[in-house]
Amino acid sequence: MRNGLLAIGAVVYLGISYLVTVNPAPPPAAVLLSLAPLAVAIAASAWRSRWRALLLPLFLAGVALLLLNVDQLRGNHIAWLYFFQHAGTMLLLAFVFGGTLQDDDAAALCSRLAIAITPAVALDADYLRYTRQVTVAWTGYFAISAALSVALFFLAPIEAWSVFAIFVTPIAVGAMFAGEYLIRRRVVPNGPKVDIAAIIKAYRKPDYY
Repeated sequence: MRNGLLAIGAVVYLGISYLVTVNPAPPPAAVLLSLAPLAVAIAASAWRSRWRALLLPLFLAGVALLLLNVDQLRGNHIAWLYFFQHAGTMLLLAFVFGGTLQDDDAAALCSRLAIAITPAVALDADYLRYTRQVTVAWTGYFAISAALSVALFFLAPIEAWSVFAIFVTPIAVGAMFAGEYLIRRRVVPNGPKVDIAAIIKAYRKPDYY
């Protein structure tokens, strides 16, 4: 039941986000609702940070500023906000993943995640070489996504960019996870069994950046 409600909520949110970005004058309530998940994520990150005493007041000040200027975000301004959020996130993740490829196989981000998820299992060189290749694949995916986001935003109708950023991106990420799982079962069949939930849980910890 909970998963079903979460899925319905996600679909509704994506639909509202699409309508907000393509509408030249979306209602203020729709703008605030579309930004709510981002605000929650930022608040949670600020709460977990060692700089909580500084970041939380800054977050509250940002929320107050947003509420006072919500009308200014309507129209093309909200599309720009979504653009910077999407393209910036993709570019940041490309740097995060790519920045761990300079050392040995065990230093790659996906290798670190595999080691953290299965601490009782000694991962061999073949498995760590594979997880490094997975890190390369994710780096390439995020870099391509950032480039496509920029190209579509400036060269295509806003509707095309909105479909890519709001609908295609989560589908593509899911496809990457599923495809990697199937490839892993074939390339390293004797490796530890790691599900997607464990990967996401480990990736959310800040120790790997």
